[in-house]
Amino acid sequence: MQRIPLKHCPACGAEAFRAVSQKQLECEGCGFVYFQNVAAAAAAVIEAEGKVLLVERAKEPDLGMLDLPGGFVDPGETLEEALVRELEEEVGLQLTVEDCGEYLCSSVNEYPYKGVLYHSLDLFFLVRLERQPVIRPADDVGGYWWCEPGEISFERVAFPSAQDALRQFLVKNESSC
Repeated sequence: MQRIPLKHCPACGAEAFRAVSQKQLECEGCGFVYFQNVAAAAAAVIEAEGKVLLVERAKEPDLGMLDLPGGFVDPGETLEEALVRELEEEVGLQLTVEDCGEYLCSSVNEYPYKGVLYHSLDLFFLVRLERQPVIRPADDVGGYWWCEPGEISFERVAFPSAQDALRQFLVKNESSC
């Protein structure tokens, strides 16, 4: 798995990139410097009627594993705007930025995609709804389940960052009882 996928300098086209660090390449020909910085992602622990929404991944990475709905932040978006967009795209949930709930936690993640390993910082919100909404899964969602919090199968959850968020949710839920 490549950490930085570039072989040719985007400025001069030379095959003269050398790794300066884990996230930085420099062209020995023209001096162009490329940084592969951490990507931000937003996701939600959605709770309704005492249950948590988990979605099945319909695409790689981790096809068939469980996940929390969410995704990467696009350029020009706030974290909350990205969460609203991703929840609508993935599960058809229509929220506003004001509905995003409360910040739950953040966790680092590695996201392998088509031979490139991307590093992300995943930020999670807790969205509490009175009733379970109608879910309209997108093509990247293979299915969904409303799970009792104590019955979540952590070994089936795709990413350590999502596992961390679910554990934080369980701790928060226990302390509020």
